[in-house]
Amino acid sequence: MERIDLNFGVFEIHSQIIIGKMKEGIHYDIYKNKMLIKLIDTFYGTIKPFSYVCVRDKTYSIDPMIHKYNSRYENLCSIAVVERNLMSRSTVQIESKFFKPGKFCKFQSVTDAIVWADHQIALKRLEINHYKIYN
Repeated sequence: MERIDLNFGVFEIHSQIIIGKMKEGIHYDIYKNKMLIKLIDTFYGTIKPFSYVCVRDKTYSIDPMIHKYNSRYENLCSIAVVERNLMSRSTVQIESKFFKPGKFCKFQSVTDAIVWADHQIALKRLEINHYKIYN
């Protein structure tokens, strides 16, 4: 595992999952997203399937159109959002409409998010193998 600290968040890079925590008060926009994608490409390239787990324990804003932009990356299998505070207002339902259907989910624990993300990666690998066999 490698830990990377960018000016807008801290990211743990694992073999097939990135766990990210944004910093308090930032606005996550296309510029910051491109910085993160550059980092992702360094570790996973454009072919290796991976998932992103976002731990939302700070207050920050996000441009939901980022998810529409990110949905074009074939090797990004899923996004799991961990929100432990049930009292805070969640934007996950709105954000999920901009990403791949069924591949953007909310969880209360990092463990549950990772289990789901691993499953999404396994499904993607099956899809890739199926495509190779029949084409």
